[in-house]
Amino acid sequence: MNIFRYRIYGLTIQTNQALPGLIPASSDGTVDVWVDLMGESQPPSAEVEAVSSGLNLLSKENGNYFHLWFRGDGQLDFEINSQGDRIWASWTRSVLEEVTGLLLGQVLGCTLRLRGTLCLHACVVKIAQHAIAIVGETGAGKSTTAAALAKRGHSILSDDIAVLNYSARDWLVEPGYPRLRLWPKSINALYGSEIGLERIFSFSEKRFVDLTHNSSKRQFHREPLPLAAIYILGERQEVVIPAIEPISPMEAVMMLMRHRSINHLKLDSDKQAREFAGFSRMAVKVPVRKVTPRNNLEALPQLCDLLEEDLNNIILPAKCTQP
Repeated sequence: MNIFRYRIYGLTIQTNQALPGLIPASSDGTVDVWVDLMGESQPPSAEVEAVSSGLNLLSKENGNYFHLWFRGDGQLDFEINSQGDRIWASWTRSVLEEVTGLLLGQVLGCTLRLRGTLCLHACVVKIAQHAIAIVGETGAGKSTTAAALAKRGHSILSDDIAVLNYSARDWLVEPGYPRLRLWPKSINALYGSEIGLERIFSFSEKRFVDLTHNSSKRQFHREPLPLAAIYILGERQEVVIPAIEPISPMEAVMMLMRHRSINHLKLDSDKQAREFAGFSRMAVKVPVRKVTPRNNLEALPQLCDLLEEDLNNIILPAKCTQP
């Protein structure tokens, strides 16, 4: 049997099929998550035939499993054990690229939270030697803002999921995979054309933008970085210029809890309490800002200016206080 290993979100995953767009990991060392693609485990589907997608908890003789299903022209099912170290996938009619797109998003988002890892629905960008997390609801413009910063020469750490670990004196963000997910409108505004870019799903116009492209304006950062600030994108407004304002740690904790990756995944009370405690510690250590963006792509340069300026104001005092 063929074996492939990749490094993503701070995890080493092992699969039985090659996955497009991921960075290979060393063949030695510990495997965190085993992924069986088109394996013998076939999640039941009769009870969800009329539903396009969803998430539920299955009880089996050997333990609990989380079942994610997606319906379109065919059927695509993922099953995750409650420890978050085994994933099974089966599908009809889908192609491996579509399976990978879901695996790297919702499926690994569930897996990370089952493992007790703090993670936000966010994009992460490297500015100077620090990372910023851009948080927001689906459609808020996280990936577009990250892409606009990348066009200025900053590097991308992650799209869709920000994985957060505390180490020594800093909160660190783990790198994801070297792609951005963008709609053609954003691609046209930032890169010129979506022609030749791979669709994520056959039923959607959203495309992958490769961050390993030779252009210096599409860079991917492969190492963890200290998290300097979190920016929460609010609803786009018809304002003259975008605005950034600080929020209190107490308000920040509630907003971070709301923007957890795969927030609809219901964990047991102990795991949710640990998440709350983790975000509480983070909100005291890391500044959290509320961002009011303008409702047009032409305002992206102004928003990038504000983010760079605000981060600079955060970093400089911190440098002055270091021994």
